[in-house]
Order: sequence, then C-alpha cells, then structure tokens
Amino acid sequence: MQNKEKNITIVDVAKKTGVSIATISRIINGGTGFSKETEKKVWNVIHELGYEPSRQARVMRNGKSPERLKNNLIMRIVNSGNSIEDEVPADTACSMAYFNLLAQKKGLFTTNYLYNSLSGFRCPLLLDKIVDGAIVCGPHKEVIEYVAQKVPTVLMDVGSSPLFPELIRVNNAMSDGIGLLLYQAYELGHRNAAVVGAPDYKDNFSRNHCSVICRVIEESPVLLSPGHCYRPVGLNPENHDQKMKEVVRAMIPEIKEGKFSLIVCEDASYSFSVYDELVSAGIRIPEQVSVISLNTQIQPDHKREVTSVLINWKALMETAIEVLQNLIAGKQIVCREYLIQPVIFAGKTLAKKPEL
Repeated sequence: MQNKEKNITIVDVAKKTGVSIATISRIINGGTGFSKETEKKVWNVIHELGYEPSRQARVMRNGKSPERLKNNLIMRIVNSGNSIEDEVPADTACSMAYFNLLAQKKGLFTTNYLYNSLSGFRCPLLLDKIVDGAIVCGPHKEVIEYVAQKVPTVLMDVGSSPLFPELIRVNNAMSDGIGLLLYQAYELGHRNAAVVGAPDYKDNFSRNHCSVICRVIEESPVLLSPGHCYRPVGLNPENHDQKMKEVVRAMIPEIKEGKFSLIVCEDASYSFSVYDELVSAGIRIPEQVSVISLNTQIQPDHKREVTSVLINWKALMETAIEVLQNLIAGKQIVCREYLIQPVIFAGKTLAKKPEL
C-alpha cells in the first residue's frame, strides 16, 4: 500500500535500499549497467513507499511545464506467467501486436509491459505519469493497486475476486461457451466427463479456467466424478509433457471401460497434449472418446481441430480500449463489468457417444 501521509522523497528510497541517490535516479530514468538484484531492490522499495519523482524539481532542471497534458498513450500490462527473463511466447507477441493495431484504429498510441510478479516490477512511464491510462490483464493484487492509484485503469480477462469493486472489468463469458458445448455433448449421448487442467491456485486475478469448467459441469446434466479431474500437482512448463503422459496413461483404462466418453480441457496446451498422447496410444478421437477445450490463443488450432470455446479477442480488446478512452475523457461509466460472448470453433473432436 502506498504511503499517503508523508511526502516520500528519493532520500527515503536511498535509506531504505542502501543504494546511492545517484544510482536510484539513473535506474528510475532507464539507466543500464546495474545488477538485476539492485534494480529489483530499488523498484520494490519505490512501490512499497509510494515514491513519485518531484515534478517541480524536474521542471527546474529541464524547463518543461508541470501541466499534465494527455498524449493518447495507453499501456497494456500483462502477467506473463513466466520468469521475467523468459522469451515472450509467440501467442503473447501476437496478442500484443493485435492490441496495438486495434488501439491505433481508435487513434491511440500503445505500450505493452510484461511482468511475472511485483518483485522487479519496473514502470517509469507510470511513475512519471506519461501514460493516460492502463489496461491490466491477470495481474497481482499489488500491481493493480499500484497502477489504479496513478492512472485510469480497466481490468481485462481477470478472475472473480471481490477486491477493487470500483474498477471496471471486461471479461469473457467463458461459462456460457462451456455450457453450450456440454449441452451439445449431452445431446450426443455423453453422460460422464473427465477434466484436465492446471492445479488450483490462489491468484484471484488470473482466470482459473479449470475451476470454471468444474463449476459449469456441476450445473449441467453431464457428470464428473472426483477421480476423473486430472490436475497434476507441481505442473509447470518444464514438466508439462511428462505430466500429460502420466495423465493420459491413467485415462486410457477408464476410456476403454467406458467410465467416461468426454474429455474437457482447460486450454489449448492441455488439449493438444492429450490429443497427441491419446492418438499415439492408439485411441481414436472422436470414435472412442470426444475432446472439447477452452482455447485462449489468438487463433484456433487447425492441425488437430479440437472442438473449442475461443476467446473473442477482438471484441474483448475493442471493448476494453473503448471503456478506457471514456474513463480518460472523464465520462461516467455505469456498467462495472462487460461480458463478451466467446466464439465456438466446431472442430472435429466432438461426436456421438460410442456404443460399448
């Protein structure tokens, strides 16, 4: 939480970090050549204390007017889910480019910021109040708090946490899409399903799609037994393939015995792995088992053609950008959450339940 009772100065940051004022100033202004540990220490204390550079001091140095003028620059802040040193995933890069294009059509300039956690969160553009507003996607509580105190903020594709009720959210109505596919599966004779996804986690601002799927199944005529919810403990990008092999090995006897005829996957990465492993093991899709999935990627998969619920990224981003524009313009926003209907990709992996 930022300190609002005291005027925090760069001297306070220096005392807290044990780093010189000159070094802190250079880091804030984009200087290079410092260790990552030093940079993270400085930025963490800046967030903790709520420090902001003195605009009056900067005016005295460079003669610029202290008046804040809008410049049509907005920022999209994304929790990458990976180490900050990792390469940007191809689909994330595609999403960034798509967002930039949609914003430019509305006369806006954009900047994208990827981060993994508050530790090391570095954002001079926010600190200097250069951006007019921000769209944040699945970030941590502390980051939302920090950003929302500085600029108009819209949350996009986030979880259902009750925190920050004053912030406007633009979300996908994924439950509707899942429910529709489950209804289609039921009409095709499927009565029992298995679910494959990530372990449960406590980050309320990231969409926990697996929990959403389980909840929707509970409200549908399709049944899910506890033993058929596959959420491997310790699952991460490094061990994903091995964990999925183990899941499929556990599934095969159940499929052959008719314990379930439908597999519901949390996202494309899971459905692709399950599909490939089942086919490698000689299981025919959809003749022996049907597969449906959520797919948060920009484009559907045309290799495996998994029947999927796709996020309508175009409508999602356009709505978030338009809402943020209205906030920046000072317009009153009555609706607190905008729900965007997903798109159904028919695919070829959902068919009539096989006869035993």
